[in-house]
Amino acid sequence: MKVLCLDEIALHKGHGDYRLVISAPELGIVLDVLPDRRKESLEAWFDERGAEWCAQVEVCCADMWDAYHEAAQAKLPNVRRVVDRFHVMKNLNDALSKTRRSIQNQADEDTKALLKGCRWLLVKNRENLTDEEREKLDKMLAASPELKTCYELKEGFRHWFNQHSDRQAAKAALQDWMARVKATGFKALQAFVRTLTNWLESILNYFDGRHNNGFAEGVNLKVKMINRRGFGYRNFQHFRLHVLVAFEPVSR
Repeated sequence: MKVLCLDEIALHKGHGDYRLVISAPELGIVLDVLPDRRKESLEAWFDERGAEWCAQVEVCCADMWDAYHEAAQAKLPNVRRVVDRFHVMKNLNDALSKTRRSIQNQADEDTKALLKGCRWLLVKNRENLTDEEREKLDKMLAASPELKTCYELKEGFRHWFNQHSDRQAAKAALQDWMARVKATGFKALQAFVRTLTNWLESILNYFDGRHNNGFAEGVNLKVKMINRRGFGYRNFQHFRLHVLVAFEPVSR
């Protein structure tokens, strides 16, 4: 087993009771569910697997939760840590939404009315828009050159992830993109650039194999269904066993 995915799930929104789901996309299984997402808990789990098992892991894909990457770095000697591309895009979409609110608050009344409720049109992939949605989006962007600039930057970043580029070319293209963002002066986008800078190597590691948490996201949807069917498990071990059984390989 060479690839690990780490992704948390909140069984009760607003309570902060995260469970860490550890999965192996190559095998199509969940390896374990931990009661929390603390670094110490994950390190203990790695220790239980043993040094030989840990040495076989080549890729660990996760979001930007520090504990995951610190535990992987400490316990997986041959690992390449990858920040999941979908979490990076979520960060950018959040920054775009903050920038949109700032632009909207400073706009005249007619532009404010036109921009009202436009968040989902901005963050949705352009190729997935209906003709009606695309027409509405184009009118909004025409009314606000600042918002148009931000939207084009978002789409450019998404295309950067999609391009089949080697790591060196990807890094050069990303640096060009960050320079364009810095020139805009939008605070929320500047904060996103700082996030990119802090996680640069792990983000660029995506281009060495294009690993992501797509499998883990699918696992989490199924785990949420299991939790709903159990009406919210009070006993963590019961919940954990139900998840592991649900993802047991089918014998042939």
